[in-house]
Amino acid sequence: MMTTLSIPAAQRKRRRFSPEFKARILDACQQPNTSVASVALEHNLNANLVRKWIRNTRPTPDQPDFIPLPQPQSLACRSGRTDPIRIEIPHRRGAVVIEWPLSGADTCQTLLRDLLQ
Repeated sequence: MMTTLSIPAAQRKRRRFSPEFKARILDACQQPNTSVASVALEHNLNANLVRKWIRNTRPTPDQPDFIPLPQPQSLACRSGRTDPIRIEIPHRRGAVVIEWPLSGADTCQTLLRDLLQ
């Protein structure tokens, strides 16, 4: 006769950390010659969790999603110029250059709006 004892495993609860504790950890990560992994290990934390805390404390730039530009046609009318619209976008492998005829400024504006949404 064989008896087995069945004990339900205790469910592990998610740990909660106070803002003061997080601030101490983040401060320790900023010390010279210190890695995030070593600070996390020292405090029995997962390094990915500490990196997440770091990401969440970084300020986000207050930059709008779309920056309105002056209408090229209205500029052409005032200046009498008919140069093409030239947009240069810097990139690490070389700039991307878009040239568009000024007569098609409305189409260019629509394209840029659609690309940036």
